[in-house]
Amino acid sequence: MESKAALLTVAIPLIAFKIWFAILLLAYAPTRDTMVWVSATHWPLVIILALMLGPSIAAYRLLRARARREQLRQAEFMLTTPKPHRVRRPARVGRGTQCSALWETVSRLEGDG
Repeated sequence: MESKAALLTVAIPLIAFKIWFAILLLAYAPTRDTMVWVSATHWPLVIILALMLGPSIAAYRLLRARARREQLRQAEFMLTTPKPHRVRRPARVGRGTQCSALWETVSRLEGDG
């Protein structure tokens, strides 16, 4: 794994410099001779990038599938906290009225009868 990282550390700036150099050459000297020279010196880069296209698509699909699998795993085993239910308050009774069942129970307990 370390050798792959070292390879990419060297290869990516070299490829970027090669592409930037070709753009600068075509911007400052847009002639047929410049185009022939750029195509003659950059054809290996085109082949390498074309060969890397297939594995890069496969790696992208693999990363996307792994992310989806992790989402499914979390959805299966992680329970979300339920939303708290709204507590319903009892109906307000006017100040002058009383609940008849409550009044009867209190009256019985006090010994009014």
